[in-house]
Amino acid sequence: MQAADPARQLHDARQLQRLRALRERTAMNALRAAEAEERAAEQTAQAREAALLRLQARRQQLAERVVGELAGRIARLADCVSALQADLDDQLERTEYALIDDEEALAAAREKTAQARAQWLRAVSQHGAAGTLVTEARAAVHRQRETRQEREDAPAPMPTP
Repeated sequence: MQAADPARQLHDARQLQRLRALRERTAMNALRAAEAEERAAEQTAQAREAALLRLQARRQQLAERVVGELAGRIARLADCVSALQADLDDQLERTEYALIDDEEALAAAREKTAQARAQWLRAVSQHGAAGTLVTEARAAVHRQRETRQEREDAPAPMPTP
């Protein structure tokens, strides 16, 4: 049993290395997916923020027009301007709440990416450790072969007269 022990250790170490390589690939795929989700969440939040800025600019433009060019006709346009302001205010409020939700989703996506990265790094480390075990098991098999070869090649003891 002792003679086959290093060979069995090498076999087991290679199996462990293959398993760890598979786990590393799986963790890398999970990391890539999490990074893609994070990018998508970031783009969504940026688009929502841009929409919010556009709505704020439209609200500001309306306020400037009311005190500027529409000031003389404000009596006739008051209802229309008021409805437009109310609509813009409603859109702004909805967009602000949606932006808050988008930012929370982005934070969650970033956390998921961080966890996936940590799992991938752990898998890389474990795969490296399995590689070290394979190297050590190979060396043990090599030493065992050399020892066996030396015993076989050793001169037979001389018979004593």
